[in-house]
Amino acid sequence: MIMKCLRQVDFYRNNIKNKIRINISGIQKAISLFVFMLFFTVIASAQSVEIKGKVLDNDNQESLPGVSIIIKGTTQGSTTDINGDYTLKVGQADAILVFSFIGYEPLEVPVKGQTTINVKLKSSTSDLDEVMVIAYGTTKKSNLTGSAVALDSEDLKDVFVSNVASMLQGKVAGVNASSRSGRPGSSTEITIRGKGSLSGETAPLWVVDGIIMGNSDPGFSPADIESMTILKDASATSLYGSLAANGVILLQTKRAKKGESKINVNATYGLTTFNTGNFSVMNSQELYDYQKTWNPNVTEDVLNTDTDWMDIATQTGKAQEYNVNYSGGNEKMTAYLSGTYYNETGVLKGYDYERYSAIANFDINATERLKIKVNLSGDYRTIKDQQHSPYNMFTYMPWDEAYLPDGSVLHPKVASGKKYLQDNNKGWYGRDESNYLYDLQYNYGKSRSNNLRANIGFDYKINEWLTFASMNNIILNHGLTEDYEDPRSIVGLANRGSLSEKYSFNQKRFTNQMLRINKTFGAHVLGAFVAWEYSDSHYDDATAKGKGVSAGLTALNTTAEALEVGGYKSESAKQSTLVNLQYAYDDKYLATASFSRQGSSSFGSNKQYGNFWSASLGWNAHSEKFLQGVEWLNVLKWTASIGQVGNAPSGFQYLGFFEFASQYNGNNAATPYQKGNPNISWEKVTSYNTAINTRLFDRISINLDLYYKNSDDLLTKVKLPALTGYSGVWMNIGRITNKGYELTVSPEIIKTSRFKWDMTLNLAYNKNRVEELYDNKAYFDVHDPNIKIEAKHDKDAYFQRIWYGVNPANGKPLWEKVTENEDGTKTVSLTSEYNDATLQFTGTKGTPTYTGGILNKFTFDDFTLTANISFVEGIDRYNSNRELFDSDGSYVGFNSMKLHDDWKRWEKPGDVATHPKSLNGGADANKPSSRYLEDASYIRLRNVTLAYNVPKNVSNLLKISSASVYVSADNLITLTNWSGMDPEVGATRYDETHGYQYPMAKKIMVGVKIAF
Repeated sequence: MIMKCLRQVDFYRNNIKNKIRINISGIQKAISLFVFMLFFTVIASAQSVEIKGKVLDNDNQESLPGVSIIIKGTTQGSTTDINGDYTLKVGQADAILVFSFIGYEPLEVPVKGQTTINVKLKSSTSDLDEVMVIAYGTTKKSNLTGSAVALDSEDLKDVFVSNVASMLQGKVAGVNASSRSGRPGSSTEITIRGKGSLSGETAPLWVVDGIIMGNSDPGFSPADIESMTILKDASATSLYGSLAANGVILLQTKRAKKGESKINVNATYGLTTFNTGNFSVMNSQELYDYQKTWNPNVTEDVLNTDTDWMDIATQTGKAQEYNVNYSGGNEKMTAYLSGTYYNETGVLKGYDYERYSAIANFDINATERLKIKVNLSGDYRTIKDQQHSPYNMFTYMPWDEAYLPDGSVLHPKVASGKKYLQDNNKGWYGRDESNYLYDLQYNYGKSRSNNLRANIGFDYKINEWLTFASMNNIILNHGLTEDYEDPRSIVGLANRGSLSEKYSFNQKRFTNQMLRINKTFGAHVLGAFVAWEYSDSHYDDATAKGKGVSAGLTALNTTAEALEVGGYKSESAKQSTLVNLQYAYDDKYLATASFSRQGSSSFGSNKQYGNFWSASLGWNAHSEKFLQGVEWLNVLKWTASIGQVGNAPSGFQYLGFFEFASQYNGNNAATPYQKGNPNISWEKVTSYNTAINTRLFDRISINLDLYYKNSDDLLTKVKLPALTGYSGVWMNIGRITNKGYELTVSPEIIKTSRFKWDMTLNLAYNKNRVEELYDNKAYFDVHDPNIKIEAKHDKDAYFQRIWYGVNPANGKPLWEKVTENEDGTKTVSLTSEYNDATLQFTGTKGTPTYTGGILNKFTFDDFTLTANISFVEGIDRYNSNRELFDSDGSYVGFNSMKLHDDWKRWEKPGDVATHPKSLNGGADANKPSSRYLEDASYIRLRNVTLAYNVPKNVSNLLKISSASVYVSADNLITLTNWSGMDPEVGATRYDETHGYQYPMAKKIMVGVKIAF
């Protein structure tokens, strides 16, 4: 105000001097100046008017915080608070207020003596003006200086899945999402810009509504997700410190909008079928024709039986989801309430997954300054597991009967089965002399779990540019698993039946206290915050197993004798101090800097705290005057960033451990297990990123990112000599690099009043390499003995005997044998002796070189057709199933897979074949080698959906707001050279966490959405 008055005095003083042009003394000048200052201050005060008002979104009537209000032609202005309210003093009656906000068209409003001016801003069509969620806040795309991609609910809802992570497949460049199994409820493995740890976590961090959840899918229903943001470089992730080495996924759940009251009902139902891909096994005739060429014991009697074990084990599954949600509110409070039921039965019989979930989000405007946020959510899940075995359904012989004539299960070791086989002069041809269907009648597994999440927070507006925000959360999880083995089952005979139960409890707490600044100085925009954050977790479980069960009794106290007792407990805690600065000048020149100091209980006092940081720059070149005349250039933006984040272990590797797993004289005995190292510290990931973002002809958007990630001080457990008594000691000694590029192209191919065709193509390239190891000592991966970790190679590089093919002269298998000569050169020869072949790197790896997706959307009047295609290239997988199904006679009692069209088995000298001569008992050709190492690249039609929006006039007649119906299909087509069922899942195998893994099911779904 003082500066304003001085400028006014200056103006009038100069005018007076020009008009009267007289000289006055210094005293006269001082007196005149005082008089004029007093006079015009009174006038200015008299003319100054305080204007109040509210700014709303024109479409949804929701208040808009952070809107800039400037008096046109001046730098004087204000911003709206968290409720969209503002106050501003105006000194001129003819002033014009300019309202502007990211993602909205600017609006000019003449004051004309008004004291209350409420406005509604219309959304801008510019993609760069869209608001997106980032770490601890929001920004518009034009001000973003890090590498981040935002997806809204429309981008995510095409596929029918039980978890949120699966919705990402093929949709974001640099994000590789692959399903671990087609079993209902199975998890999805996600890596962002490659793997950067030797022993630690490689999955990204999940953050939901600002609350840190961990590195696994947070378990929310896809129906309640509003948006998802993937943070990829250090500038975008550094505030999460040691949790952000593998990228961050931000999830926003749905919230209500002011002034609305809506009820939405969504229902989806469909059928699922087993997907065999390129794999099939022989029927009775085909297996007989094959085995009679090398098995002298096979006779035509086997052709009397042709059991289709796959048909017995599989079914047409059912999948369904029903969601009802309400959203509404007024100026004081809004509420979003939602309930969802999800159920899916597996395409393998006997598996049923069920989930009930609910969410309640409240926003309360307690006062003009105080806004309270309450988020409550939870889910209850049950699994019933009597699943048929994919291993058995493919290895069992078609010559063996599954059932007795009366329909009961035939087991060759049970009296009824033995009698039937003897009376009919039949044998059992399967190697294991077992029929898994027998035990499946009695034995089962089941589990249930419930998750409860409660968030309460508030924003308190201290003044127009300073806000204090608080977020507080607690998560409680209870779980129970039960495994029952009936005394009547074969597996239950040894213990006369058994029952085991496991109870688990998990608690996580989180709090964040933040002071946030948002200030506009003319063309300068400053955003900043400082925060303190704390989180801790507690987990414990107890297991018990008893034997001697009376059939049908399922309480532990009914068992005759205790068999096993176990338990586990763990606790951890982290705290952080966060600082962030964001600056923009004239919406053209951008800068962001972040710093996080984090402490973790995973490290000792010597290295308990680590510092993580980032800095980035951005330039909206299209806003420069010299590019204003380029009509075909709508957007041209450049960004660059550098920063360091970390990775911390989940346990306490710095401690020395003793193992209490032995007994001595009836007492617990401790034995050395892990040697302590108080000097181990964080794994550090330094990343560099630069990007170009452009939009051309107002029809095509292009984004190109180049990145380099250096993961250093990687934690590795170094083995110690047995004489020490310890298994090993943890040390920071490894280094891995990832480098690559990410390209996203989004053309609006056709855009007419009735028909539109939009496409998004994303492509990512990544090269992974291990740079350093302890003493450069290579070692085999603990999870896959076919992978060797060695410097100068990919982390997932295969190390095997290299398969050369088949000797045309005699049909024997051939492998490479490498001999090192005295002069250091190497000679490669061929050998038919497996043990003489040389173990070596095959030049292939288990991670993809290229990943990406193509998303198409066609709109014609009220019809919408979407197609989501994902692809993976440059990845190999070891198809271990072929050791059993394609064994060249090694497993006489197993069924065999059919040869592909381009495969050929050796039969006579001179044959050029892919498969060696089959022998009864085999020829070692089925032992691990690159023979079964296959190209697992694929192109998959992930989803196609056809939707019809009911016309508005019909909706009005039905007394509803809107309605749509749709039909969709998942995993319909997969193009691949993989000889198995599903290149995404890989070989069918058993995993203690995920059970038997089998291919993704094909799904045909129909659905309806109704809004009231």
